[in-house]
Amino acid sequence: MINLIPKPFKAKETGKKIYFSTKTTLCGEFLETANLFLHLVPEAVEAENNKLTFIKDEDIASDGYRITYKGGNIEIYSSDKGGALYGFMTLLQLGGGKEKFNAVEVCDKPRYSWRSFMLDCSRHFWSVDHIKKTLDILASLKMNVFHWHLCDDQGWRVEIKKYPILTQKGAARKGSSKCPNQTIDPVKKYEDAPYGEGLYYTQDDVRDIVEYAAARNITVIPEIDVPGHASAILACMPELSCTGEPREVEPRFGVLDNILCCAKPRVYEVLKDIFDELCELFPAPYFHIGGDEVVPTAWENCPDCQALMKKEGLKDHVALHGYFNNILIAHLKTRGKRAIGWNDMLNPDLDKTAIGQFWTGDRKLEEALDWVNNQGGDVIISSQIYMYGDYPYSRLSLSNTYNFNVEYLGVERMEGVLGYEIPLWTEYVKTPEKFGFQIHARLLAVAESCWTEPLHKNYENFEHRLENMRPYFESQSMVIPPRKIYNGYSFDGAENLTFFERKEVGFRKNWFFDVDYEYNLFKDLTK
Repeated sequence: MINLIPKPFKAKETGKKIYFSTKTTLCGEFLETANLFLHLVPEAVEAENNKLTFIKDEDIASDGYRITYKGGNIEIYSSDKGGALYGFMTLLQLGGGKEKFNAVEVCDKPRYSWRSFMLDCSRHFWSVDHIKKTLDILASLKMNVFHWHLCDDQGWRVEIKKYPILTQKGAARKGSSKCPNQTIDPVKKYEDAPYGEGLYYTQDDVRDIVEYAAARNITVIPEIDVPGHASAILACMPELSCTGEPREVEPRFGVLDNILCCAKPRVYEVLKDIFDELCELFPAPYFHIGGDEVVPTAWENCPDCQALMKKEGLKDHVALHGYFNNILIAHLKTRGKRAIGWNDMLNPDLDKTAIGQFWTGDRKLEEALDWVNNQGGDVIISSQIYMYGDYPYSRLSLSNTYNFNVEYLGVERMEGVLGYEIPLWTEYVKTPEKFGFQIHARLLAVAESCWTEPLHKNYENFEHRLENMRPYFESQSMVIPPRKIYNGYSFDGAENLTFFERKEVGFRKNWFFDVDYEYNLFKDLTK
Protein backbone atom coordinates (compact mmCIF):
# COMPACT_ATOMS: atom_id res chain seq x y z
CA MET A 1 0.00 0.00 0.00
CA ILE A 2 1.30 3.43 -0.99
CA ASN A 3 0.72 5.71 1.99
CA LEU A 4 -0.41 9.02 0.55
CA ILE A 5 -3.37 11.27 1.39
CA PRO A 6 -4.96 12.44 -0.80
CA LYS A 7 -4.69 9.36 -2.97
CA PRO A 8 -2.93 10.28 -6.25
CA PHE A 9 -4.28 9.82 -9.76
CA LYS A 10 -1.53 7.32 -10.61
CA ALA A 11 1.27 5.95 -8.44
CA LYS A 12 3.70 3.06 -8.99
CA GLU A 13 6.46 1.73 -6.77
CA THR A 14 9.78 1.38 -8.58
CA GLY A 15 11.30 -1.21 -6.29
CA LYS A 16 14.19 1.14 -5.51
CA LYS A 17 15.10 3.18 -2.47
CA ILE A 18 15.62 6.93 -2.65
CA TYR A 19 17.09 9.46 -0.27
CA PHE A 20 15.25 12.67 0.55
CA SER A 21 16.95 14.53 3.37
CA THR A 22 18.74 17.70 4.37
CA LYS A 23 21.55 16.48 2.07
CA THR A 24 19.21 16.77 -0.92
CA THR A 25 19.97 19.89 -2.98
CA LEU A 26 16.94 21.69 -4.40
CA CYS A 27 17.26 23.32 -7.81
CA GLY A 28 15.19 24.40 -10.82
CA GLU A 29 11.85 26.25 -10.95
CA PHE A 30 9.43 27.27 -8.17
CA LEU A 31 12.02 27.03 -5.39
CA GLU A 32 10.42 29.81 -3.35
CA THR A 33 7.44 27.52 -2.65
CA ALA A 34 9.40 24.43 -1.63
CA ASN A 35 11.76 26.52 0.50
CA LEU A 36 8.85 27.38 2.82
CA PHE A 37 8.78 23.79 4.03
CA LEU A 38 12.46 22.88 4.19
CA HIS A 39 12.12 22.55 7.97
CA LEU A 40 10.01 19.42 7.37
CA VAL A 41 12.71 17.62 5.35
CA PRO A 42 14.21 14.76 7.42
CA GLU A 43 17.61 15.24 8.94
CA ALA A 44 20.38 13.32 7.17
CA VAL A 45 22.00 10.59 9.25
CA GLU A 46 23.20 8.05 6.70
CA ALA A 47 21.80 9.76 3.61
CA GLU A 48 23.87 10.38 0.50
CA ASN A 49 23.98 13.65 -1.39
CA ASN A 50 21.43 13.90 -4.18
CA LYS A 51 19.30 16.44 -6.06
CA LEU A 52 15.65 17.36 -6.28
CA THR A 53 14.99 19.30 -9.48
CA PHE A 54 11.75 21.20 -10.18
CA ILE A 55 11.03 21.31 -13.91
CA LYS A 56 8.36 23.43 -15.60
CA ASP A 57 6.09 21.48 -17.96
CA GLU A 58 3.24 23.50 -19.49
CA ASP A 59 1.38 20.34 -20.52
CA ILE A 60 0.60 19.40 -16.91
CA ALA A 61 -2.78 20.48 -15.52
CA SER A 62 -2.91 23.34 -13.03
CA ASP A 63 -1.89 22.10 -9.55
CA GLY A 64 -0.92 18.75 -11.07
CA TYR A 65 2.57 17.28 -10.92
CA ARG A 66 4.69 14.31 -11.92
CA ILE A 67 7.47 12.70 -9.85
CA THR A 68 10.19 10.68 -11.56
CA TYR A 69 13.71 9.53 -10.67
CA LYS A 70 17.04 9.56 -12.47
CA GLY A 71 19.54 7.42 -10.69
CA GLY A 72 19.52 8.62 -7.10
CA ASN A 73 18.00 12.00 -7.99
CA ILE A 74 14.38 13.17 -7.92
CA GLU A 75 12.51 15.25 -10.49
CA ILE A 76 9.18 17.03 -10.02
CA TYR A 77 7.43 18.32 -13.13
CA SER A 78 4.62 20.90 -12.93
CA SER A 79 3.19 23.83 -14.85
CA ASP A 80 2.80 26.09 -11.81
CA LYS A 81 3.90 26.64 -8.24
CA GLY A 82 0.86 24.77 -6.91
CA GLY A 83 1.91 21.57 -8.63
CA ALA A 84 5.51 22.03 -7.48
CA LEU A 85 4.34 22.50 -3.89
CA TYR A 86 2.07 19.47 -3.99
CA GLY A 87 4.78 17.28 -5.49
CA PHE A 88 7.06 18.36 -2.66
CA MET A 89 4.36 17.55 -0.09
CA THR A 90 3.95 14.11 -1.65
CA LEU A 91 7.68 13.45 -1.16
CA LEU A 92 7.39 14.46 2.50
CA GLN A 93 4.51 12.02 2.99
CA LEU A 94 6.35 9.22 1.20
CA GLY A 95 9.31 9.74 3.49
CA GLY A 96 7.10 9.85 6.56
CA GLY A 97 9.82 11.65 8.49
CA LYS A 98 12.59 9.22 7.41
CA GLU A 99 15.53 10.05 5.19
CA LYS A 100 15.08 7.03 2.89
CA PHE A 101 11.93 5.52 1.37
CA ASN A 102 10.60 3.36 -1.44
CA ALA A 103 10.68 5.42 -4.61
CA VAL A 104 7.20 5.91 -6.05
CA GLU A 105 6.56 7.39 -9.49
CA VAL A 106 3.53 9.66 -9.32
CA CYS A 107 1.37 11.30 -11.96
CA ASP A 108 -1.22 13.42 -10.21
CA LYS A 109 -3.87 16.09 -10.72
CA PRO A 110 -6.84 17.40 -8.75
CA ARG A 111 -10.48 16.48 -9.27
CA TYR A 112 -11.69 19.98 -8.33
CA SER A 113 -10.12 23.42 -8.56
CA TRP A 114 -11.86 24.50 -5.31
CA ARG A 115 -10.54 22.56 -2.29
CA SER A 116 -11.49 24.58 0.74
CA PHE A 117 -11.75 24.99 4.50
CA MET A 118 -13.93 27.57 6.26
CA LEU A 119 -13.18 28.88 9.75
CA ASP A 120 -15.71 30.73 11.90
CA CYS A 121 -13.79 33.38 13.85
CA SER A 122 -16.87 35.21 15.13
CA ARG A 123 -18.12 32.76 17.76
CA HIS A 124 -14.57 32.13 18.97
CA PHE A 125 -11.49 34.04 17.88
CA TRP A 126 -8.42 32.25 16.50
CA SER A 127 -4.98 33.80 16.66
CA VAL A 128 -2.91 34.70 13.62
CA ASP A 129 -0.40 32.00 14.59
CA HIS A 130 -3.14 29.38 14.83
CA ILE A 131 -4.49 30.33 11.41
CA LYS A 132 -1.00 30.12 9.92
CA LYS A 133 -0.51 26.62 11.35
CA THR A 134 -3.85 25.64 9.84
CA LEU A 135 -2.80 27.08 6.47
CA ASP A 136 0.33 24.91 6.61
CA ILE A 137 -1.86 21.85 7.17
CA LEU A 138 -4.13 22.83 4.28
CA ALA A 139 -1.13 23.21 1.97
CA SER A 140 0.22 19.82 3.05
CA LEU A 141 -3.11 18.23 2.04
CA LYS A 142 -3.25 20.03 -1.34
CA MET A 143 -6.14 22.30 -0.31
CA ASN A 144 -6.10 25.74 -1.88
CA VAL A 145 -8.89 27.97 -0.48
CA PHE A 146 -9.37 29.43 3.00
CA HIS A 147 -12.85 30.89 3.58
CA TRP A 148 -12.65 33.32 6.50
CA HIS A 149 -15.97 33.88 8.32
CA LEU A 150 -15.25 37.25 9.92
CA CYS A 151 -18.52 38.34 11.49
CA ASP A 152 -21.79 36.99 12.81
CA ASP A 153 -24.34 37.66 15.54
CA GLN A 154 -21.75 36.93 18.22
CA GLY A 155 -18.88 39.17 17.15
CA TRP A 156 -17.31 41.40 14.50
CA ARG A 157 -13.68 40.36 13.98
CA VAL A 158 -12.04 42.55 11.33
CA GLU A 159 -10.87 46.18 11.52
CA ILE A 160 -12.78 48.62 9.30
CA LYS A 161 -11.04 51.98 9.50
CA LYS A 162 -14.07 54.00 8.43
CA TYR A 163 -16.20 52.39 11.16
CA PRO A 164 -13.95 51.69 14.17
CA ILE A 165 -17.02 51.11 16.35
CA LEU A 166 -17.43 47.70 14.69
CA THR A 167 -14.44 46.33 16.57
CA GLN A 168 -14.64 48.67 19.56
CA LYS A 169 -18.17 47.57 20.41
CA GLY A 170 -19.06 44.77 17.99
CA ALA A 171 -16.31 42.37 19.04
CA ALA A 172 -17.49 41.87 22.65
CA ARG A 173 -20.50 40.00 24.00
CA LYS A 174 -21.61 39.54 27.58
CA GLY A 175 -21.71 35.75 27.52
CA SER A 176 -21.89 32.60 25.42
CA SER A 177 -24.29 29.70 25.13
CA LYS A 178 -22.78 26.62 26.78
CA CYS A 179 -24.54 23.93 24.73
CA PRO A 180 -27.31 23.66 22.11
CA ASN A 181 -29.93 22.81 24.74
CA GLN A 182 -29.15 26.06 26.56
CA THR A 183 -29.92 28.17 23.50
CA ILE A 184 -33.58 27.14 23.63
CA ASP A 185 -33.92 27.57 27.40
CA PRO A 186 -36.34 30.48 27.79
CA VAL A 187 -34.82 31.53 31.13
CA LYS A 188 -31.06 30.92 31.01
CA LYS A 189 -29.61 31.21 27.53
CA TYR A 190 -25.91 31.76 28.14
CA GLU A 191 -23.10 31.77 30.65
CA ASP A 192 -22.29 34.98 32.54
CA ALA A 193 -18.77 35.23 31.12
CA PRO A 194 -17.95 38.15 28.82
CA TYR A 195 -16.06 37.28 25.66
CA GLY A 196 -14.42 39.01 22.74
CA GLU A 197 -13.25 42.45 23.84
CA GLY A 198 -10.20 43.36 21.74
CA LEU A 199 -10.36 40.08 19.82
CA TYR A 200 -10.25 41.07 16.18
CA TYR A 201 -7.89 41.14 13.22
CA THR A 202 -6.20 44.40 12.32
CA GLN A 203 -5.78 45.20 8.66
CA ASP A 204 -2.08 44.40 9.05
CA ASP A 205 -3.07 40.99 10.42
CA VAL A 206 -5.21 40.43 7.35
CA ARG A 207 -2.40 41.40 4.99
CA ASP A 208 -0.05 39.06 6.86
CA ILE A 209 -2.40 36.08 6.61
CA VAL A 210 -3.30 36.73 2.96
CA GLU A 211 0.39 36.92 2.03
CA TYR A 212 1.23 33.82 4.08
CA ALA A 213 -1.58 31.88 2.39
CA ALA A 214 -0.69 33.03 -1.12
CA ALA A 215 2.87 31.78 -0.72
CA ARG A 216 1.31 28.37 -0.03
CA ASN A 217 -0.99 28.44 -3.07
CA ILE A 218 -4.02 29.26 -0.90
CA THR A 219 -6.59 31.90 -1.81
CA VAL A 220 -8.27 33.68 1.13
CA ILE A 221 -11.96 34.56 0.72
CA PRO A 222 -13.51 36.97 3.26
CA GLU A 223 -17.11 36.60 4.37
CA ILE A 224 -19.30 39.42 5.65
CA ASP A 225 -22.56 37.65 6.46
CA VAL A 226 -25.60 39.82 5.65
CA PRO A 227 -28.49 40.62 5.86
CA GLY A 228 -29.09 38.03 8.59
CA HIS A 229 -26.69 37.08 11.38
CA ALA A 230 -26.31 40.85 11.82
CA SER A 231 -26.54 41.33 15.60
CA ALA A 232 -22.94 42.52 15.94
CA ILE A 233 -23.22 45.21 13.29
CA LEU A 234 -26.66 46.27 14.57
CA ALA A 235 -25.31 46.60 18.11
CA CYS A 236 -22.98 49.25 16.67
CA MET A 237 -25.38 50.81 14.18
CA PRO A 238 -28.98 50.11 15.23
CA GLU A 239 -30.22 52.56 12.61
CA LEU A 240 -29.47 49.88 9.98
CA SER A 241 -32.32 47.71 11.25
CA CYS A 242 -35.97 48.13 10.30
CA THR A 243 -36.93 49.58 13.69
CA GLY A 244 -33.75 51.34 14.81
CA GLU A 245 -34.13 49.82 18.28
CA PRO A 246 -30.98 49.32 20.40
CA ARG A 247 -29.41 45.86 20.08
CA GLU A 248 -26.58 43.94 21.70
CA VAL A 249 -23.95 41.58 20.39
CA GLU A 250 -25.69 38.26 20.89
CA PRO A 251 -24.56 35.86 23.63
CA ARG A 252 -26.99 33.24 22.31
CA PHE A 253 -26.14 30.90 19.46
CA GLY A 254 -28.65 29.74 16.87
CA VAL A 255 -30.89 31.37 14.27
CA LEU A 256 -31.97 34.87 15.33
CA ASP A 257 -34.16 37.54 13.74
CA ASN A 258 -31.73 40.45 13.88
CA ILE A 259 -31.51 41.47 10.22
CA LEU A 260 -30.60 44.54 8.18
CA CYS A 261 -33.31 46.65 6.58
CA CYS A 262 -33.54 46.35 2.79
CA ALA A 263 -35.21 49.74 2.30
CA LYS A 264 -32.71 52.12 3.91
CA PRO A 265 -30.08 53.60 1.56
CA ARG A 266 -27.71 53.92 4.55
CA VAL A 267 -27.51 50.11 4.79
CA TYR A 268 -26.06 49.83 1.31
CA GLU A 269 -23.77 52.81 1.86
CA VAL A 270 -22.23 51.22 4.96
CA LEU A 271 -21.90 47.78 3.37
CA LYS A 272 -20.26 49.20 0.26
CA ASP A 273 -17.78 51.08 2.44
CA ILE A 274 -16.97 47.88 4.34
CA PHE A 275 -16.65 45.85 1.16
CA ASP A 276 -14.42 48.49 -0.44
CA GLU A 277 -11.95 48.41 2.45
CA LEU A 278 -11.87 44.62 2.45
CA CYS A 279 -11.51 44.38 -1.33
CA GLU A 280 -8.25 46.30 -0.96
CA LEU A 281 -7.02 43.73 1.58
CA PHE A 282 -8.13 40.55 -0.19
CA PRO A 283 -6.88 40.25 -3.80
CA ALA A 284 -8.95 37.11 -4.44
CA PRO A 285 -11.52 37.44 -7.25
CA TYR A 286 -14.24 36.27 -4.84
CA PHE A 287 -16.13 37.81 -1.93
CA HIS A 288 -18.62 35.95 0.30
CA ILE A 289 -21.76 37.87 1.28
CA GLY A 290 -23.37 35.21 3.48
CA GLY A 291 -27.12 35.34 2.98
CA ASP A 292 -28.08 32.36 5.14
CA GLU A 293 -30.83 31.91 7.74
CA VAL A 294 -32.62 35.19 7.12
CA VAL A 295 -35.68 35.38 9.37
CA PRO A 296 -37.97 37.84 7.48
CA THR A 297 -40.20 38.91 10.39
CA ALA A 298 -38.74 42.43 10.56
CA TRP A 299 -39.18 42.95 6.80
CA GLU A 300 -42.79 41.77 6.94
CA ASN A 301 -43.53 44.33 9.68
CA CYS A 302 -41.48 47.15 8.16
CA PRO A 303 -43.50 49.85 6.29
CA ASP A 304 -40.41 50.91 4.37
CA CYS A 305 -39.62 47.35 3.21
CA GLN A 306 -43.25 46.79 2.24
CA ALA A 307 -43.30 50.04 0.27
CA LEU A 308 -40.08 49.04 -1.50
CA MET A 309 -41.57 45.67 -2.42
CA LYS A 310 -44.61 47.36 -3.91
CA LYS A 311 -42.50 49.88 -5.83
CA GLU A 312 -40.16 47.25 -7.27
CA GLY A 313 -42.85 44.62 -7.88
CA LEU A 314 -41.31 42.16 -5.41
CA LYS A 315 -43.85 39.49 -4.60
CA ASP A 316 -42.44 38.20 -1.30
CA HIS A 317 -39.50 38.33 1.13
CA VAL A 318 -37.51 35.93 -1.06
CA ALA A 319 -37.66 38.43 -3.88
CA LEU A 320 -36.77 41.23 -1.44
CA HIS A 321 -33.74 39.24 -0.34
CA GLY A 322 -32.75 38.85 -3.98
CA TYR A 323 -33.09 42.61 -4.51
CA PHE A 324 -30.75 43.20 -1.55
CA ASN A 325 -28.21 40.67 -2.80
CA ASN A 326 -28.21 41.95 -6.36
CA ILE A 327 -27.25 45.45 -5.19
CA LEU A 328 -24.23 44.01 -3.33
CA ILE A 329 -23.30 41.68 -6.20
CA ALA A 330 -23.37 44.61 -8.65
CA HIS A 331 -21.11 46.66 -6.40
CA LEU A 332 -18.65 43.82 -5.97
CA LYS A 333 -18.48 43.50 -9.75
CA THR A 334 -17.18 47.06 -9.93
CA ARG A 335 -14.34 45.90 -7.66
CA GLY A 336 -13.59 42.89 -9.87
CA LYS A 337 -15.13 40.43 -7.41
CA ARG A 338 -17.53 37.56 -7.94
CA ALA A 339 -19.99 37.12 -5.09
CA ILE A 340 -20.52 33.87 -3.19
CA GLY A 341 -23.45 33.21 -0.88
CA TRP A 342 -24.98 30.36 1.07
CA ASN A 343 -27.67 28.49 -0.86
CA ASP A 344 -30.46 30.18 1.15
CA MET A 345 -30.08 33.22 -1.08
CA LEU A 346 -30.51 31.45 -4.42
CA ASN A 347 -33.55 32.27 -6.54
CA PRO A 348 -34.24 32.66 -10.28
CA ASP A 349 -33.88 36.45 -10.14
CA LEU A 350 -30.42 36.44 -8.55
CA ASP A 351 -27.52 37.68 -10.68
CA LYS A 352 -26.24 34.55 -12.45
CA THR A 353 -22.61 35.43 -11.82
CA ALA A 354 -23.05 34.64 -8.12
CA ILE A 355 -21.82 31.33 -6.74
CA GLY A 356 -24.10 29.35 -4.44
CA GLN A 357 -22.67 27.42 -1.52
CA PHE A 358 -24.72 24.33 -0.68
CA TRP A 359 -24.96 23.75 3.05
CA THR A 360 -28.49 22.66 3.81
CA GLY A 361 -30.43 19.67 2.60
CA ASP A 362 -33.85 20.80 3.74
CA ARG A 363 -34.32 24.56 3.30
CA LYS A 364 -34.07 26.05 -0.20
CA LEU A 365 -32.80 22.78 -1.70
CA GLU A 366 -35.20 22.94 -4.64
CA GLU A 367 -34.03 26.45 -5.53
CA ALA A 368 -30.39 25.45 -5.18
CA LEU A 369 -30.78 22.43 -7.46
CA ASP A 370 -32.60 24.56 -10.00
CA TRP A 371 -29.72 27.04 -9.82
CA VAL A 372 -27.06 24.52 -10.77
CA ASN A 373 -29.02 22.01 -12.86
CA ASN A 374 -31.25 24.32 -14.92
CA GLN A 375 -29.95 27.88 -14.71
CA GLY A 376 -26.28 27.17 -15.32
CA GLY A 377 -25.18 28.51 -11.94
CA ASP A 378 -21.97 27.50 -10.16
CA VAL A 379 -21.90 25.97 -6.69
CA ILE A 380 -19.52 24.98 -3.91
CA ILE A 381 -20.52 21.96 -1.82
CA SER A 382 -20.49 22.14 2.00
CA SER A 383 -23.31 19.74 2.83
CA GLN A 384 -24.26 20.06 6.50
CA ILE A 385 -25.06 16.37 6.94
CA TYR A 386 -21.73 15.22 5.48
CA MET A 387 -19.12 17.93 6.01
CA TYR A 388 -19.70 20.01 9.12
CA GLY A 389 -16.58 19.83 11.25
CA ASP A 390 -18.23 20.83 14.53
CA TYR A 391 -20.61 17.86 14.73
CA PRO A 392 -19.87 14.88 16.98
CA TYR A 393 -18.47 11.84 15.20
CA SER A 394 -21.42 9.82 16.47
CA ARG A 395 -23.62 11.97 14.23
CA LEU A 396 -21.15 12.46 11.41
CA SER A 397 -18.54 9.71 11.32
CA LEU A 398 -15.40 9.97 9.23
CA SER A 399 -16.76 7.37 6.81
CA ASN A 400 -19.89 9.50 6.24
CA THR A 401 -17.74 12.49 5.37
CA TYR A 402 -15.40 10.47 3.17
CA ASN A 403 -18.11 8.61 1.25
CA PHE A 404 -20.10 11.71 0.34
CA ASN A 405 -20.77 12.22 -3.35
CA VAL A 406 -22.31 15.41 -4.72
CA GLU A 407 -24.88 13.34 -6.61
CA TYR A 408 -26.48 12.52 -3.25
CA LEU A 409 -27.86 16.06 -3.19
CA GLY A 410 -29.50 15.72 -6.59
CA VAL A 411 -26.87 17.65 -8.55
CA GLU A 412 -26.84 16.55 -12.19
CA ARG A 413 -24.83 19.24 -13.98
CA MET A 414 -21.41 18.37 -12.63
CA GLU A 415 -19.59 21.08 -14.56
CA GLY A 416 -21.34 23.57 -12.26
CA VAL A 417 -19.62 22.12 -9.17
CA LEU A 418 -16.47 24.11 -8.41
CA GLY A 419 -15.46 21.85 -5.51
CA TYR A 420 -15.95 21.04 -1.84
CA GLU A 421 -15.50 23.08 1.32
CA ILE A 422 -15.51 21.79 4.90
CA PRO A 423 -16.68 24.38 7.46
CA LEU A 424 -15.80 24.56 11.14
CA TRP A 425 -18.38 26.53 13.10
CA THR A 426 -16.91 27.33 16.49
CA GLU A 427 -19.82 27.97 18.84
CA TYR A 428 -18.58 25.08 20.98
CA VAL A 429 -14.96 24.87 19.82
CA LYS A 430 -12.87 27.07 22.08
CA THR A 431 -9.34 25.63 22.22
CA PRO A 432 -6.70 24.64 19.63
CA GLU A 433 -6.77 21.09 20.97
CA LYS A 434 -10.49 20.66 20.39
CA PHE A 435 -10.13 22.46 17.06
CA GLY A 436 -7.73 19.77 15.91
CA PHE A 437 -9.85 16.96 17.35
CA GLN A 438 -12.91 18.16 15.43
CA ILE A 439 -11.35 19.01 12.10
CA HIS A 440 -7.98 17.43 11.30
CA ALA A 441 -9.16 13.90 10.46
CA ARG A 442 -12.08 15.35 8.52
CA LEU A 443 -9.71 17.60 6.57
CA LEU A 444 -7.92 14.44 5.43
CA ALA A 445 -11.20 12.93 4.25
CA VAL A 446 -12.41 16.04 2.42
CA ALA A 447 -8.96 16.70 0.94
CA GLU A 448 -9.11 13.27 -0.69
CA SER A 449 -12.68 13.83 -1.91
CA CYS A 450 -11.62 17.15 -3.46
CA TRP A 451 -8.56 15.67 -5.11
CA THR A 452 -9.28 12.05 -5.97
CA GLU A 453 -11.77 10.76 -8.54
CA PRO A 454 -14.63 8.75 -6.95
CA LEU A 455 -13.62 5.67 -8.94
CA HIS A 456 -10.32 5.57 -7.04
CA LYS A 457 -11.79 6.14 -3.59
CA ASN A 458 -12.43 3.46 -0.97
CA TYR A 459 -13.04 4.20 2.70
CA GLU A 460 -11.44 1.02 4.05
CA ASN A 461 -8.30 1.75 2.03
CA PHE A 462 -8.36 5.38 3.19
CA GLU A 463 -8.63 4.36 6.84
CA HIS A 464 -5.69 1.95 6.49
CA ARG A 465 -3.57 4.71 4.99
CA LEU A 466 -4.68 7.13 7.70
CA GLU A 467 -3.68 4.73 10.45
CA ASN A 468 -0.38 3.88 8.74
CA MET A 469 0.38 7.58 8.49
CA ARG A 470 -0.91 8.53 11.94
CA PRO A 471 2.63 8.96 13.41
CA TYR A 472 3.56 11.25 10.54
CA PHE A 473 0.45 13.40 10.82
CA GLU A 474 0.80 13.63 14.58
CA SER A 475 4.41 14.71 14.13
CA GLN A 476 2.98 17.62 12.11
CA SER A 477 0.82 18.65 15.12
CA MET A 478 -2.36 17.16 13.68
CA VAL A 479 -4.85 15.72 16.16
CA ILE A 480 -6.30 12.41 14.93
CA PRO A 481 -8.94 10.79 17.17
CA PRO A 482 -8.78 7.03 17.76
CA ARG A 483 -10.74 4.80 15.38
CA LYS A 484 -13.36 4.15 18.04
CA ILE A 485 -14.25 7.84 18.10
CA TYR A 486 -13.98 8.84 14.46
CA ASN A 487 -16.05 5.80 13.47
CA GLY A 488 -18.85 7.05 15.73
CA TYR A 489 -18.58 4.58 18.63
CA SER A 490 -18.10 7.28 21.21
CA PHE A 491 -20.40 6.18 24.03
CA ASP A 492 -21.14 2.98 25.94
CA GLY A 493 -23.33 0.61 23.98
CA ALA A 494 -22.82 2.37 20.64
CA GLU A 495 -21.61 -0.85 19.01
CA ASN A 496 -25.01 -2.44 19.68
CA LEU A 497 -26.98 0.30 17.91
CA THR A 498 -27.77 0.86 14.28
CA PHE A 499 -26.17 3.76 12.46
CA PHE A 500 -29.29 5.90 12.81
CA GLU A 501 -29.69 5.02 16.49
CA ARG A 502 -26.08 6.04 17.15
CA LYS A 503 -26.71 9.36 15.44
CA GLU A 504 -29.79 10.01 17.56
CA VAL A 505 -28.16 9.08 20.87
CA GLY A 506 -24.85 10.78 20.08
CA PHE A 507 -26.41 14.02 18.89
CA ARG A 508 -29.74 14.50 20.66
CA LYS A 509 -29.00 12.80 23.96
CA ASN A 510 -25.30 13.46 24.42
CA TRP A 511 -23.85 16.34 22.37
CA PHE A 512 -27.00 18.45 22.66
CA PHE A 513 -26.40 18.68 26.43
CA ASP A 514 -22.61 18.18 26.61
CA VAL A 515 -20.68 19.40 23.58
CA ASP A 516 -17.39 18.10 24.98
CA TYR A 517 -18.42 14.51 25.71
CA GLU A 518 -16.47 13.06 22.76
CA TYR A 519 -13.48 15.32 23.30
CA ASN A 520 -13.32 14.35 26.98
CA LEU A 521 -13.39 10.67 25.96
CA PHE A 522 -10.53 11.38 23.56
CA LYS A 523 -8.50 13.01 26.33
CA ASP A 524 -9.12 10.02 28.62
CA LEU A 525 -8.07 7.55 25.91
CA THR A 526 -4.88 9.46 25.06
CA LYS A 527 -3.60 10.25 28.54
